[in-house]
Amino acid sequence: MKKLTSLALVIMLLCVSMYPCFAETPSARSSNYFHSYGTAMGDAGNGILSITFHCVGMGICSELGVANYTVERLNENGRWENVSGFLNGQTGTNTASYTFGRYFYGVSGETYRLCVTFLCVMNGGAETKAYTSGSITLD
Repeated sequence: MKKLTSLALVIMLLCVSMYPCFAETPSARSSNYFHSYGTAMGDAGNGILSITFHCVGMGICSELGVANYTVERLNENGRWENVSGFLNGQTGTNTASYTFGRYFYGVSGETYRLCVTFLCVMNGGAETKAYTSGSITLD
């Protein structure tokens, strides 16, 4: 029940603070597919990372969500290393927005971030967006 409550709080926080996350190059800012996309991460305790993915399309999308993602850990040399391998995401169909959550079992005291590929399919076309989250250190 505690994990479900934590996930619900992360989703509510995401809904309140969600903002468009686009690449910094001007040409990547315009999209006929995505309105916004991003992640929220929280420390669920005992080395557990709570992750929420959220994206909004520019209308009703035949498929919308996360194609895949990886979890990276900051190593002792200050470099990010993939600690999860490629993980399958989750998508919704015939929707304008999609949100889902996952847990990752990490190590307390370590710093993590996400590398995500968001996917939107609509009007016979498709677009993916690569996204790298901010970092979080687990208690």
